[in-house]
Amino acid sequence: MTTGVEMKEKVGPALGRIASGVYIVTVGGKEDRDGMLATWICQSGFAPPSVVLVVNKERDILKRLAIGANCAVNVLSKSNMDIFKAFAKPHNEGKFDGLDLVEGTPCPVFSACISYMQVQIKSSTDAGDHVVLVCEVLDGAVLNGDSEPMVHLRKNGFQY
Repeated sequence: MTTGVEMKEKVGPALGRIASGVYIVTVGGKEDRDGMLATWICQSGFAPPSVVLVVNKERDILKRLAIGANCAVNVLSKSNMDIFKAFAKPHNEGKFDGLDLVEGTPCPVFSACISYMQVQIKSSTDAGDHVVLVCEVLDGAVLNGDSEPMVHLRKNGFQY
């Protein structure tokens, strides 16, 4: 069995090498929109089409991600550093400033992202310091399909 120290020194770097996509999860409309940078998202089903979203329990946005709530998953490309930097901020003020959005979507979608999915949260499971949300994909589209997805690797699997 690996000890606590060995876990951080040995297993942490191994966990950090799991490649993740980079996404912005958004909620709300024009007046109450919010969003967060996310890397722990993956497809989880075909029928219905589903994704799993994992959120730290300390994130304020988690209150808005209850069962039945809708949100958008924006898939970022390597060229979306402006969006990435805006949502790497710890507070919500100004995150959307200067970023072009697609008109007519229920939750904010960035016109420069590769693709997006509008999802509804169907279930929630405790996962220690995080919550696993299973989401049904209700709608979505590819916006910039020739772009290369942004990928994130961590030096230590015990921190973002």
